[in-house]
Amino acid sequence: MRLYVLVGILACLSRMPARAQDTLSTTSQSIQGTWIVQLADATGNISLFEVGTFHPDGSYSSANVNPSHSPHTGVWLRTGDRKFVLTILFFTHDDKGVFNGIVKARIILTQSEDLKSYDSVAERVVMDTSGKELQVTPGILGHAVRMDVELPKSAPPQ
Repeated sequence: MRLYVLVGILACLSRMPARAQDTLSTTSQSIQGTWIVQLADATGNISLFEVGTFHPDGSYSSANVNPSHSPHTGVWLRTGDRKFVLTILFFTHDDKGVFNGIVKARIILTQSEDLKSYDSVAERVVMDTSGKELQVTPGILGHAVRMDVELPKSAPPQ
């Protein structure tokens, strides 16, 4: 009798998926869209940095608040549940508009559970005009919120 009970228990357990086989529902999780991005400076102050768009084809583009930067262009990839990586590249210019460097950022993004914001940690690589690496700064913290469509406050009658 004990053997039958043991076989029955083992048969029931064999039908249960292993914890490692569980899959997380990623329905409706998407980084695609436009985001308002803020970064922390060296002193920890957070300020507006850029407005960027994650495109469905895995590309990224943004407009930056710094006039010495070219538009930021990059690529992104989903790596897990609400986890993404992003690599961006932009050019820098002096006050006369002369090209004087290249900046690459490697960024890890973690989307909030409500999917309306994300936190990021970036590594900034500063290069000279030939692409020679001059400086690497890790641990740059950021935060972004999804940009929503807003109706005008004084909308004309329809």
